[in-house]
Amino acid sequence: MRIISFLLIFVLFNSCRLKKDYKKEFELLRPGEARISVKIDNQSFYPEESIFKGEISIFDTFFRLNVFDQFESNVVISFGGQNWYKEKPVRKQVFIDNQVAASVLIGKLQQDDHTKGIGYLMTEGEITVEALSEEKMIMHLKGKVGRYEVQREPEKWNEMEATILYKKPDMKIQATNKKDIFY
Repeated sequence: MRIISFLLIFVLFNSCRLKKDYKKEFELLRPGEARISVKIDNQSFYPEESIFKGEISIFDTFFRLNVFDQFESNVVISFGGQNWYKEKPVRKQVFIDNQVAASVLIGKLQQDDHTKGIGYLMTEGEITVEALSEEKMIMHLKGKVGRYEVQREPEKWNEMEATILYKKPDMKIQATNKKDIFY
């Protein structure tokens, strides 16, 4: 019995530790602002001072996030499917050969030449929506990305991890009920 009790306490402690508290990060944001941390091959893609704004479009068969920062960087995430919001947290697999089902696009202007951009498309991985409500959206991305010209060359793909924190997101909700999608 002691072993079972110890295991239960251990599992509870570790599960609480794994779920990060983003309270401080949200306090620094104004309503309608998002902070996006993207690491490609463990290197930050966006500057620390980037603040994103935009909107989330929600339909009963489709979700789309489209945001820009003050440096003209852009993030577009979309996924679909019948009743995509039924299981929570929402998890969507991304595959290079089915960008209609789920896709992630990240881009920015080059720091040294603002006429050229750098863009990546998620080639395989997972989108996880940890929280979605009128107050906040927390989303995680994990997988591989490729620049546009190497999308069909897996040996040239890069590892990517990202977290999106969006305070009081601007949402356009159509053809579905808020109580069905929020959590």
